[in-house]
Amino acid sequence: MITDNLSEPAYYIFGNKPQGQYEGSIWDTEKILETKAYYFTENVRLVNRPKRGDVVVFKEFDNKIFWGEAVLDSDGEDLKHNEKNIKKFILKDIKKWFYSLRTNRVQHQLSNQETRNRIVSITKKDYRLMKEEMEKSNVLSESRQQQIKDLWNKFKADFKNEERNVIRNQSDTLRTDWMEYRAKILADDLTLDDYTNVKNNPTAGMPGSYLCNFLERTTRGMLGSSKPGNAENFEVKLNSDRITYFIRSQKNPQADRITAENYFVDQIRPLLKSLVEQQLPQTKSHLIRESSYSAKQILMKLAVLENPSDFLFIYAEQVINQLYDEFIRGEEEDVFLKSHQVCTLAKRLLDIGGEDSVELILLSRFLWKYATSSVLADKDNPNVIIYGPPGTGKTYSVINSLDFVCQGDSSRYELLQFHPSFTYEDFIEGIKPKGVSKDGNIRFELVNGIFKNFCKRALKNPTKSYYFVVDEINRANLSAVFGETLSMLEKDYRHNVSVPGSTKNLISTQYSTLIDNLIAEDENYLELSYFMDNGRSKFGIPNNLFFIGMMNDVDKSIDAFDLALRRRFKWIRKDCNYEVIEEEARFRGRDEFSNIANYRRACEHLNGYISNDLGLGRSFEFGHSFFMKMSGIANRREITTANMDTLFDLYLRPTLREYLRAVYAEAELDSRLFDAQGIFKHFIK
Repeated sequence: MITDNLSEPAYYIFGNKPQGQYEGSIWDTEKILETKAYYFTENVRLVNRPKRGDVVVFKEFDNKIFWGEAVLDSDGEDLKHNEKNIKKFILKDIKKWFYSLRTNRVQHQLSNQETRNRIVSITKKDYRLMKEEMEKSNVLSESRQQQIKDLWNKFKADFKNEERNVIRNQSDTLRTDWMEYRAKILADDLTLDDYTNVKNNPTAGMPGSYLCNFLERTTRGMLGSSKPGNAENFEVKLNSDRITYFIRSQKNPQADRITAENYFVDQIRPLLKSLVEQQLPQTKSHLIRESSYSAKQILMKLAVLENPSDFLFIYAEQVINQLYDEFIRGEEEDVFLKSHQVCTLAKRLLDIGGEDSVELILLSRFLWKYATSSVLADKDNPNVIIYGPPGTGKTYSVINSLDFVCQGDSSRYELLQFHPSFTYEDFIEGIKPKGVSKDGNIRFELVNGIFKNFCKRALKNPTKSYYFVVDEINRANLSAVFGETLSMLEKDYRHNVSVPGSTKNLISTQYSTLIDNLIAEDENYLELSYFMDNGRSKFGIPNNLFFIGMMNDVDKSIDAFDLALRRRFKWIRKDCNYEVIEEEARFRGRDEFSNIANYRRACEHLNGYISNDLGLGRSFEFGHSFFMKMSGIANRREITTANMDTLFDLYLRPTLREYLRAVYAEAELDSRLFDAQGIFKHFIK
């Protein structure tokens, strides 16, 4: 019989040159990654020589960092290099650590202190120490890195070739359009009309009509939404009369053209040119931060157009900060540099090349979804209630986020809708009718409720997060539904399923004794128990389970939540998202409505009238899903007053009438509805 040599591998530190400092050297870090080979001279003094199957940790000499590991795939080949005898080792399973480890952090703990040598023999314990220390001090563990990679791969897979081609073509078009602006900016030829104008004006002949609109709107679909706050933050703006200009810093709302041109040439055009000319992210960031230009996000968009591989196509400070804390957690304060650092790190993690426009666009979409979905996985707040007016996308956003966070594994979340007759027996456990016996009597059995079964599912897989989602959570009596288990929702009273066999925070329920008796008679009844503790059935809520409730706060049964219930949940309000209306309401599902900005203002003013003038409050405003129905009504690219009447009569009037009935006399309803419809149509000519 022939047997392989299955001896334990030996462990070594292999030293090499830092990347970029010794270009072309066979010992350069980048060269090792490229050639998958390592070389050392014959004069290296070692008791045991490296062999196939041994594990090596790489260390760069000059900066004294451990940066990766590999397995030797050969016993060493004798070669000549620069008239010296050297040995060549083939490498496999090369892994460049996402975070490096400085040698001085572990030097004194290693069995071999001579890490200055090119080749150093170490023990398996040393190797594990390095790995543990590297993991301990870094933000993203290797397991978390792999989870993010898996999410990214699933996210990318949803974009088929046809959709990728559309993205690439639109991206190329934007790039061509930007080059037209870029040439004018660098040549000092960008005019005031090129910068600020009105769409359909004869002088608005640049891509997207004019630069401000190009940066804010035309590029939005591919390069993300950058918001000036309002048009006045562009510093100089052509007024709707198409004659006078608003100049922000001069507090001049009616400036003439000469004054506006002088301000543009002296203040704005030089800033735009500097942003285009300067290539370093740090310099661009400094220019944006130190400028008096109010629409900082617009300047960030311009920098992204010029250097698309250096920054995220994300401009919301809150989202960038969240990603920075998740991926880096450093000391940088400048939001634009945070964007640069996250972008650089994410490209490394996900192996994205800097020249692939489609991958860069998908990366920012992925990270936006990653950041905005993570609210569902807050370890400090495992219980969340999302509330707001009807039509604000509460259910849609939760399910969409869960499908992303759970990587499409629907077994990791459960969606349930409460109703007034929902009980403890439906939720935790109880005796319920289960058919008819042979003698015609109704047969009753003890059965688990839907929440208890879901808790058991989470218990079996402690390394994964599970999400229990309840729509219309205020429709049932929550205290009665949870019973004695309600207090166990709190973070500090959860069952720690990551500790095998832990019995802390487990309780007996009102049916535990019955379950114990049934198990004593027949072990098949073990399926009724969440956890057996010394032969006793116990229940707990796993700490890897997140409870998410949703409710319309227009329903006054929200008042049924007493203080004891309220304090156990993190409350997140969702209101009408006017950005969604402006970005997603499309003519025939494709093209932007020509007067979409005015339509957005109409929606905002109607909700303002409902909340303030009618005195109903924000809870009675309409959600964006109501206003999105315009896409199925308008049959031209311009929304008309007739379209507004149709949407109001079909979708808004019936609901608003019911709201008004609670406050106004029946005789007043028609006049109030008439006023509301007039306000809704006011901005549509």
